[in-house]
Amino acid sequence: MVRAALVAVALALCTTPALRAQVPPLDLIAILETYAQGRHDEAVAKAASFKELGPLRLQFVQRAPAWIAADPALSAHRRAAVAGFVVELAAARLEDDWGRLSDLIEFTCAQILRTAPPDEFERSWHMATTALAGRARVRQWLLGPFARLPHQKPRKPQPDDPPSPKHLTHALERFPDDPRFQLARVVAWTWGRDAEPTRNMGGREYGRSSQPPQLEALTALAPLQAIPAVASEAYIRAGLIHVTLRDHAAALKAFEAARPGASTTPLKYLSHFLAGRSLEMLNRQDDAAAEYRAALALVPLAESATVALAGLHFTRGEHDDAVRLVDEAFAKTSTTTDPGRLTGYGAFLYWPEITAAMRAEIKK
Repeated sequence: MVRAALVAVALALCTTPALRAQVPPLDLIAILETYAQGRHDEAVAKAASFKELGPLRLQFVQRAPAWIAADPALSAHRRAAVAGFVVELAAARLEDDWGRLSDLIEFTCAQILRTAPPDEFERSWHMATTALAGRARVRQWLLGPFARLPHQKPRKPQPDDPPSPKHLTHALERFPDDPRFQLARVVAWTWGRDAEPTRNMGGREYGRSSQPPQLEALTALAPLQAIPAVASEAYIRAGLIHVTLRDHAAALKAFEAARPGASTTPLKYLSHFLAGRSLEMLNRQDDAAAEYRAALALVPLAESATVALAGLHFTRGEHDDAVRLVDEAFAKTSTTTDPGRLTGYGAFLYWPEITAAMRAEIKK
């Protein structure tokens, strides 16, 4: 038995170097140069293929700043390439390694970007990092352990406060007049407060003298509804808060108010899909079905509206229509992202557009 174990260990020691030799060595600078040349997907895929991120993280901290400084004529372009690369790598490894790559994002922010005056690339980069953090729903990383809204009284920091980079505050400091970051602040504040009320509590969750915390977000969203660039989404976010408060009439008004200024397909879709959900709760089933169909006209085969409309048909006894909808959805392949599944992730709703904008700024 002992002899068998020793043989197994010996074989492992003999084969380990051979296995290691099959793994190509990591050369981060070569990967960064590939990314800087515009071959973004190739560079990110190669970096993401390394299962162990320790060597990459070490090389990033040690070698990336030196690579940027090595050629002053290219330093601005290289700085942007390094920053864009680490965000896209974090996106590629988000499900397993957000915690190991978010520190590199903050390192980039502190050591690389904030050494230069704010520019349009940095604006696009902060939008990308904010969107990615939205997918991870890391409120504390964005806003700190005791987040507050603009109209709320600031809390005095304490020595035992949990550490946080408060990453979104950097964007707000660098671009204080950008309403997209102002909206992102409110949306991130709602995470953990945006769930629907507990069932069978009869509205008693908040005690006798307190009020639902979501109402604070409505106060912060109101001024943003007057800014065209973010008004539609601000209305949609307000409507979602009304839903958590079971005020579906107010939610419906907010979703309808989002439509005139909605300039993107995701926002248009959500204004119809979410209105349909509130109309169902108001027992206006025909109107709800019409809203779901309007949503599907914008994003065909979207799962959220398809399932909602099929469910509505089923509860009304229209079983054949329900089955037909589901069969059609499964029979066809759609590569379009379903906006209804991304509402809880903030600006990640626009991730493809945000990434494209960041890449475009790198090329300049």
